[in-house]
Amino acid sequence: MATLLPRANLNDQVYETLRQRILTRDPGPGAKLSLHELAAELGVSRSPVHHALTRLVSEGLLSVKARRGYFVTPVNAHALVEGYEVRLALELHAAEVAVDTASDEQIGELRRRHEATVDAISHEEWDAANAAFHEAQVDLAGNGLLSRVYRELSVNLMMQVIRGGRVERHEHLVTEHDAIVSGFERRDRPAARNAITRHVESGRRIALEAVEHAGGAL
Repeated sequence: MATLLPRANLNDQVYETLRQRILTRDPGPGAKLSLHELAAELGVSRSPVHHALTRLVSEGLLSVKARRGYFVTPVNAHALVEGYEVRLALELHAAEVAVDTASDEQIGELRRRHEATVDAISHEEWDAANAAFHEAQVDLAGNGLLSRVYRELSVNLMMQVIRGGRVERHEHLVTEHDAIVSGFERRDRPAARNAITRHVESGRRIALEAVEHAGGAL
């Protein structure tokens, strides 16, 4: 029986539906997705499904193979290591610039973003608040290209896959976020860099342990 979606903002509705399935690994890593079958199941035309699949490919959640179709991208140790290395390099570069150049108002906004992560309850709230915090952190550098590249990284999405829709116990993350903000507030470059490095390395360690526990891929 087809799952009929509301017609308003249909592209976004289909995208969010498929994205949530992939983040909770239903279907699992390596599974093939059929455009025609999804359209029939969701009760929509192929156009919004194609739009959603293309968007998910750009985010790294799906891969597309010529004449074969769309497949759920496995999260493995190699992808995590590469992603976290790039993330760390971008965040450290942004901090190198922003410690001296960011305004007090911008750093105050980063503090507010941090407080939003503290208040987050559901996994949706946490994911949104956490992404907004780190994007604001990188935005402090005032480099539009840097910010766009950072937003295209799939590391945060990988972590959502690893959590599988569960609310993460994030007390240590809150403490790490606070240390990052404090470094900026004090205009203390070494403190900001060290806090960022500890935070990113902590995330990578947790992610790699989860993947190893799952047998090498999620």
